[in-house]
Amino acid sequence: METLRAFYVLVWPFWNGLHAMRLWLLLAAALICELGFVQVSVWINHWNKSFYDALAEFDVHLVQPLLLQYIAFMIAAVILIVVGNWFGKKLSFNWRNEMTASFQKRWMQNHTHYRLRFHGEPDNPDQRIAEDISLLAEQSVMLVRNLVLNIARLSAFVAILWSISGIQTIYLGNVEMNIHGYLVWIALCYAVTATALIHLIGRDLQPLNVERQHREADYRATLLRARDHGEQIAFHRGEAAEIDRMDRRFEKIRRNWHRLIFQELKVECFSATQMRIAWFIPIVATLPLYLGKAITFGDMMQAQSAFSSVLAGFSWFLNYYSRISEWSAVVTRLAEFRKSMEDVTHLQSLATVPPHEQRQLTVRDLTVSKPCGAVLLNKVNLTIERGNWLLVEGASGTGKTTFLRALAGLWPYHSGTIAIADNVMFLPQTPYVPLDDARWTLSYPRRTPFADAELRCALAAVGLSHLSEMDEGSRDTLSGGERQRLCFARILLHKPAIVIADEPTSHLDTYASIGLLRVLKQRLPNISFIAVCHQPEVVSEFESSIVLQDRTLSARIMERRHSA
Repeated sequence: METLRAFYVLVWPFWNGLHAMRLWLLLAAALICELGFVQVSVWINHWNKSFYDALAEFDVHLVQPLLLQYIAFMIAAVILIVVGNWFGKKLSFNWRNEMTASFQKRWMQNHTHYRLRFHGEPDNPDQRIAEDISLLAEQSVMLVRNLVLNIARLSAFVAILWSISGIQTIYLGNVEMNIHGYLVWIALCYAVTATALIHLIGRDLQPLNVERQHREADYRATLLRARDHGEQIAFHRGEAAEIDRMDRRFEKIRRNWHRLIFQELKVECFSATQMRIAWFIPIVATLPLYLGKAITFGDMMQAQSAFSSVLAGFSWFLNYYSRISEWSAVVTRLAEFRKSMEDVTHLQSLATVPPHEQRQLTVRDLTVSKPCGAVLLNKVNLTIERGNWLLVEGASGTGKTTFLRALAGLWPYHSGTIAIADNVMFLPQTPYVPLDDARWTLSYPRRTPFADAELRCALAAVGLSHLSEMDEGSRDTLSGGERQRLCFARILLHKPAIVIADEPTSHLDTYASIGLLRVLKQRLPNISFIAVCHQPEVVSEFESSIVLQDRTLSARIMERRHSA
């Protein structure tokens, strides 16, 4: 029941309201095809009686039209199966499309993807969005379609089987008992017993499937990390260590796989055995009636077909046990992911950065803490006027980078008021270069690229004219200095009111660093620039500084003479 509740919470937003009409229509179309297939199956069941009776009586004149009738039934069945599958696949992808858009938006919105690391981030959220949502949609549609198919089949064939069974009399001692529809009761008892046994045998499949997805995702993440950090690994000659790490991850996959296939082996052995028994039960149950000439050979074949359909309806959970376990594992992973994103909501509310109409930064009574609660900065007050260049100084560990994160609205453990202009740009220690061509890379995070002339002008100003033709694969060959120059080109293009940077020139020499800072001053004279910087020669470019003092947990402004 817990899995069903989690499933309801996950999917209801996408199946509720007018926007979900298309999904409901596709589901209805797929189910109509399933119901049509059941009707064709009922006709084939009646055909079985007529055909086998004709064979038993050697009635040649009936056999030929019955064969033509069977071909028509097969054509109808094939069309219904193909069209139903098309509607089902269309439904799965549309549902996945809606759900993927919602999850990726929630993951990226309000810096949730970043804040999750402070509050129980689930493993491999990328896999949960890219793979688990797809599996959830496909498996859910498949299970619902088959459930409806079996319920319809059960409803249609119970009456047939009940009528074939008639009334059977049994004696328990001196007590005479008349049983109506005994074949139906046999099917029900068999299905209940087999379902209980397979659940007992395969109860560990669901947690093993959850673990399997964890292990597979961890291994894939290790491979991706090695690809993304190939240069660092090569410089360290760390290939052997990476292979060991990959082997350790894959060893966990191997152990899980052995446990999983052993569990599946037990389930499959039982399932295969019960299927053979289920096929034989109606033959044995109706054989006395046939030998006693109470039913015809056609009745016997019709009973066998109807019994199989009724048993399939009763045994839906049994027949789809392994797939239900896999589906349950997917639901569990997505429910964990959704809950983890909801749990950071209170962190996001603390980190809200209200926009400010003026091009300046105002900080009032800002207290910044570590996740454990230890205070890094206490009651900081600060005002940055337009065009001010401010250096953030302090010993290692005093919270300089954390202070910048708080200004950016990324650090959730703070209190106080931060009013900042809307047009602000933050430069992290490690420049981000998306996998794209030069136009989109330079224009990032803008959703439409700048004009080519503007891009070439910005590249030339920061000494990157040679990157104007950069393609998607070129980003991996950019040096650290080129990446930082690229960030300065973005500043020139976006023209922010305030730039807040963490060691923006750490990969450049002194001459290049000073040159880039002076380019900004010349081309954007009204820009405010706040930065952490450890290059002594570059420090002179700043007009004032804020010193974050450890132990005292205070901040102070000291004027610095600007050197032209």
